[in-house]
This record gives sequence, C-alpha cells and structure tokens, in this order.
Amino acid sequence: MTEAKTREVYPGIFVVHLPLPMKPTIINVYLVRGGEDQWALIDTGMNTDASVETFREALVAVGCRSEHVRKIICTHHHPDHYGCSRTLQEMTGAQLHVHRAEHERAKAFLPSERPQWVIDFFRAHGMPLERFANIPRQSDFWKGMYVPGEPQVWIDDGDVIDIGARRLEVVWTPGHSPGHCVLYLRPERVMVVGDHLLPRITPHVGFGPGTEGNPLGDFIASQRKVQAFDVDWVLPAHGGVFEDHRHRANQIIQHHRARLEQMVDLLRRGPRCGYEVARWAFDFDDSSPVSYQFPATFETLAHLEYLRHEGRATQESDARGLVLYRAT
Repeated sequence: MTEAKTREVYPGIFVVHLPLPMKPTIINVYLVRGGEDQWALIDTGMNTDASVETFREALVAVGCRSEHVRKIICTHHHPDHYGCSRTLQEMTGAQLHVHRAEHERAKAFLPSERPQWVIDFFRAHGMPLERFANIPRQSDFWKGMYVPGEPQVWIDDGDVIDIGARRLEVVWTPGHSPGHCVLYLRPERVMVVGDHLLPRITPHVGFGPGTEGNPLGDFIASQRKVQAFDVDWVLPAHGGVFEDHRHRANQIIQHHRARLEQMVDLLRRGPRCGYEVARWAFDFDDSSPVSYQFPATFETLAHLEYLRHEGRATQESDARGLVLYRAT
C-alpha cells in the first residue's frame, strides 16, 4: 500500500489523500469496507486527471475493485468534496448520496453569467467593485474540475446508510454549508466530519449572495451537536486524524466568540458596512488578493448577521443604499 497516499486509519476504513490544484493541496477522502464487495466512498476530490489517477491507485492498494464501491456519500457540495462525483459515479456505478440543499447549491459553481442581484449584494455591503471589475466568476476557475453527478439518494439528519455489515449514521451539521453532513459509525466510535471539525484551521462560514438565516448560529449549534456523540477517532477532510472532538469543538466556538466581541467593539464606535468591518477584522488592504477579500467579507457578514439575530446589532441602509450594522 502506498503509505503517502492511502492508509488504514481504523480496521476497514482507509484515508486516501487526493491532490488539489490550490491550497490546501490535499483532501482526505475515505473508503469504508463493509464486506468483500461492499465499499463506500466518502467525498470525491476534484475532477482532475491527477486526482482520478490517485483514486484508481488507492483502489488497487486497498484491494477494492471499482464496481465494489456501491455508494458515494458527499458531506457537502464544495468542489473538493463533490467535484469528481460524476466521474467516480461513472467509474464505479455507485449510488450517489448527498443532502438535497447541497446539490441545489452546486449550480453556483457551474458556468453562468453573474446575475445583477449578486452585483447588487456586493455593492450594498460596500465591496468596491470598480477595483474588482475584472475578477473571474468562480465558475470560470472551477471549469472542468467541478462535474457533479446526479444523486440517487437524498440524505438527511438521522438517516442510516448501510454498507455491508457497517452502518453510517447521517448527522446534519449546517453552517459551513446549509446541507453539510457528517457520518458517524457508532460501534466503531468513528466520525467522518468533512469540513465541519478540522484539527488546525476553522472552516469558512460565510454570508454571501443568496444566503439566508444565520449560518454562524447554525455552525455553532452544529459544533455543540457533535459533542453529544461518543467519538474516539475524528476523520477530517483536511489535516490528520485526531481525538477529543469535544475539546476541538469548544476551541472553534471560542474562536468565533472572540471574533464576535471584536466586531461589537468596532460597531460601538459607529455604524459600519460589512466590507469596512472585514478590512479591520481580517487586516487586509487594497493590495490584498481578491481571493482573500471576498471570503473575509462573507465571513464578516456571517458574524454581523449572528450579532443581529442575537439582538446585539441592528441593520440599516443609508442614502446610498449601503447596508450598515450598528451596535445596540
């Protein structure tokens, strides 16, 4: 078995390190054996030749024929988790499982024109589009590397997916994305967590065009939700396998609590738009890459919306149509 790319992390559960064409440069996907001819794949990597070839090598390394992968389960719709789902579906003949909300949001990564309402959203939150006039659409960047399949099974909280002798319990963990799900193997006390619970970094939680509700509130509630499960081994999409999921979840919650307090302090000095708060909170300036400024602004807006739902901030529009947040 190629140690650098495929490793057995628990009896019958294998991590496969697939290459990515950006940072982070690797995603962990997991092959779960439930019997000699009964395997499941959790997440897919991106649709690149290098990733597909690495996956083929991994099947050989673990002794799994492609047609024995019966089910592909995607934790969420982001390109590194769902982008190769059609290719691997065609390779294996497996059923594709995903939360309905995730497949619907996959359209955002497919080629399309940028609608006016998206531009209006950027402007309303203070993003200086005159400086970003030539930014490519995200669908232009992912073109060819994001080829989602057609799901056969919609998954939701509490569902059980049988794969041979093994049972994977679906735990809905919205926040990083609306339909993000983790998979829990109860007898094994193993949880495959996608991007929900990472050992060294906090996943992006944003409020962008088309976002509804309170994604950061959902994310914090989902962190508390997974703490209720007895878990010995946490299998993340990025970083190494780790223990003590309750401690890590608390660290992530406290990280966001600290950032919320910082933003409230700034709002107490006067009303601010999301982009202005983001420049201060994430310490960027005009020369910072657009690829940093946009996610930072969306993450800032998720925090500001959390404060608004909590009653610690209000939202108003000025004469220019700029959306401003004010501390209460």
